[in-house]
Amino acid sequence: MEISDELYETYSELIKIKGECSCKLIDELNMSELTLRQIEYIKKFDRCDYVTTSELAKILELSKPSVTEMIKKFIKLECIYKQKCNEDGRVYYLHLTEKGRCIARFEELTVRKLVDRILDSLEEDEIKTLISLLSKIK
Repeated sequence: MEISDELYETYSELIKIKGECSCKLIDELNMSELTLRQIEYIKKFDRCDYVTTSELAKILELSKPSVTEMIKKFIKLECIYKQKCNEDGRVYYLHLTEKGRCIARFEELTVRKLVDRILDSLEEDEIKTLISLLSKIK
C-alpha cells in the first residue's frame, strides 16, 4: 500500500471516530428534535446575556411571534429558561440552560470527546509525538 493510501485510510478512520463522538453527543443532548437553523439560533443566543424576547428577535432578525414560538419549543426541550426581571416584573430575561450551552458549543464538545479517545488510546510520549507532528501541518 502506498503511503498516501495509508495516510488516507488512517485519517478517514480518525474522521469516522469523530463522527461517532458527534453522534453520541447528538443523542445525549437530544438534538435530533432541532433543525440546523435552530441550532444556529442557539449559537447566536449563546453570545447574549440578559436578553428579552424582543431583543432576541432583533438579534436573530426574525419576527417577535416567530421567536416566541421558538422560545416555547426551546423551553420544552430544556434549552432555555425565563427569569423575571427584579426591577420590572413584566419583563422576562432568557438564558441558556446547561444543555443549551452544550448545544451552542457542540463542535468544541465533539472535538473534546475525540481528544479524550486519543488520550485513552495513546501513551504520553505518543501524544507528544502526535502533537509535534500535527503542529507541522499548521
